[in-house]
Amino acid sequence: MDLEKLNKWLTLLANIGVLAGIIFLAIEIRQNSDAIRAQTRAQLAEEVTELFSVNMNDQGYATVLMRGNNVEELSAVEQYQYYRHRSAWANHWLNVAYQHKMGMYDEAEFKLQMTNIRRDMETFPGLKVHWCAWRHRSSPELIEALEGDLSGSYCTAIE
Repeated sequence: MDLEKLNKWLTLLANIGVLAGIIFLAIEIRQNSDAIRAQTRAQLAEEVTELFSVNMNDQGYATVLMRGNNVEELSAVEQYQYYRHRSAWANHWLNVAYQHKMGMYDEAEFKLQMTNIRRDMETFPGLKVHWCAWRHRSSPELIEALEGDLSGSYCTAIE
């Protein structure tokens, strides 16, 4: 009888150990997810810093971006520079939308980013022209986030 009681106690302790292990694992997964989200945020911030720093160090390049944003005439080389720069930004936006979709980017911050992008598109006509030419390469999530329920009419006015 004592051996049976001991066996039950050992089984109970083993079950408690398994439960404690599962709880510990859940806590570790949560902490790891938080760390991944923080790392994702840092990576996206680094991308933006890189994109901004490109034109901060070269006045000629900055001038090309300013003229392109205002839909002023650009030479073939300048058009290429402008297109590549804006495509890098669009790829960044696509990355932000993907990270948000995967749960790695905070909802409030995502909405703020999309609001800022829409504001920039309204401020800089060249940016909107580029987006409308580039949007077919984008995800439905990013199009929805940037254009909302405009049902494609966002770009119709400039096409």
